[in-house]
Amino acid sequence: MPAASFEALAPQYLVVQKRAADGERTIAELRKKLSGYENSLPTQKGQVKVLTEDLVSTKFLAGLMDATGPGVLVTLNDSKKRFPDAPLAVQMTEIVHDTDILQVVNELRAAGAEAVSVNDQRLVATSPIRCAGPTIYVNGTPQTPPYLVRAIGDPTVLETALKLPQGIYDTLHNLDSGMIKIQKQSKQIIPAYNGPTTPRYSHPVTQTGADGAGTGANTHTVAQAPVVATGAKD
Repeated sequence: MPAASFEALAPQYLVVQKRAADGERTIAELRKKLSGYENSLPTQKGQVKVLTEDLVSTKFLAGLMDATGPGVLVTLNDSKKRFPDAPLAVQMTEIVHDTDILQVVNELRAAGAEAVSVNDQRLVATSPIRCAGPTIYVNGTPQTPPYLVRAIGDPTVLETALKLPQGIYDTLHNLDSGMIKIQKQSKQIIPAYNGPTTPRYSHPVTQTGADGAGTGANTHTVAQAPVVATGAKD
């Protein structure tokens, strides 16, 4: 394989290798958790301990607890170059759009980011990033540049994913090198999500057997939506 082709594929290989390693680690963690359930079943105290640990783990994975660890800090800023006489389409490229932030976040998550925030707004499964007029909203709160995107994960892998050829880094950097900056972090803190978490329309589906014993057979029942504290500040 030509050296140039190898160099172009090497970053992509690194990202794919990281995803495979994450998958293997997840399987190992699930097996360990299953073993913990099985070993604790004989005692009620053991069951409570496992359920408590599982609740904490679930809250953490859901973004409802602060997270800390290594990763990257991506700074997105509007270009300081101004071309007032240029067509509107050209002028629009001088500013950071919601789609730019979304592309950065998607690349980070695909590369194994375990926690992500934008201007200290923790992103969870329901977090919207959208533009309304000239303002970008994250979790329903208005944001202004610079947009600081923090992600916890392997710093090298996260940076490599963002710098894949013709990716978001290349796009913004080619317009103006000041529009995007990536910094590796040995340790950073990403705050917990503090928005609403109680669903209004969706409810969890549970499976019960013919005797109602919860055997996981054919009958489905809809449980009431759980009440979860929002964690919102007064």
